[in-house]
Amino acid sequence: MQRIPFPDFAALPAATQKTLAAVPLNVVRICAHASQSLFDAQGQLGRAVADPQVLEPRLRETVVLRVAYLSNSEYELHHHIPLARAAGLTEAELAGLASGSYAALDPLLAAAARFTDEVVQRLAPTDATLAALRAAVSDRIVVNIVLTIGCYMSIARLIAVTGIGCDAEALTHLPHRVPDAG
Repeated sequence: MQRIPFPDFAALPAATQKTLAAVPLNVVRICAHASQSLFDAQGQLGRAVADPQVLEPRLRETVVLRVAYLSNSEYELHHHIPLARAAGLTEAELAGLASGSYAALDPLLAAAARFTDEVVQRLAPTDATLAALRAAVSDRIVVNIVLTIGCYMSIARLIAVTGIGCDAEALTHLPHRVPDAG
């Protein structure tokens, strides 16, 4: 049940209205309560995380799904399970991500899933978990994963606090540019 109502669209700044017209997702609508600078910054972070040059889509969706499962975020799962399928994750890999059993994942995705679990649950990974991920990716990718985890943990908590429901339709892609509202 929604605990905080969406803001009045007509009362929002023109720039926010334009963004909401282009990306009419409930999570974006509830973010419109934020100050303009935070609303803009959250949008920029979300688009940066969505950029396939930041994290390869299978890797990104592995990380996002583990955050969503650990945060019990039905909203994030609603959008990211289809996105993960579109990125090429198999049903066996999706089942492993749902259960926290990573035998079906390739070594990189398994290392990223374990890393994500530890960062979400413990704040920092063990030395062994960090070393396993660093053996598979650059330090830039490790930092990009940490920032992606933080982004989706923040969104999961916003969703939980506000109680927004799932959108009628799941995303088919993540926007990584400012969309044109027409």
